[in-house]
Amino acid sequence: MNQLPMKLRTVGFAGLFCGFCAIASAALGGAPVPDADAINHVGQEVTVEGVITKVFKSKNGHTFLDFGGSYPDVTFVVWIPEDVPEAADPGLPALQGKKVKVSGTVELYRGKPEIKVSSREQIVVE
Repeated sequence: MNQLPMKLRTVGFAGLFCGFCAIASAALGGAPVPDADAINHVGQEVTVEGVITKVFKSKNGHTFLDFGGSYPDVTFVVWIPEDVPEAADPGLPALQGKKVKVSGTVELYRGKPEIKVSSREQIVVE
């Protein structure tokens, strides 16, 4: 049996491990996904980035951040339920026209990809 020197085996394992970590990191939220591509990441935890085209507060107090148009003609939606303190943030309308990154699990609602926000840390304004 031909054995590799210990140093070479260690380096090989370390390289394999780092490669696995890079793949896992990319799958769990590496590079941001453009809002138009969010539909291809349903069920995945990712960071979606794009420009907010409309901020809307429903009569129920829910806040919606639309990307790529106005609902229902959107590429992506951020839903902030009324019971989340961030929904009451008076600065939310100022996000219209801003480029933001939103992290979370992409779900489908009426055929449109969305992320439900439960904390301010999920939204980063660029």
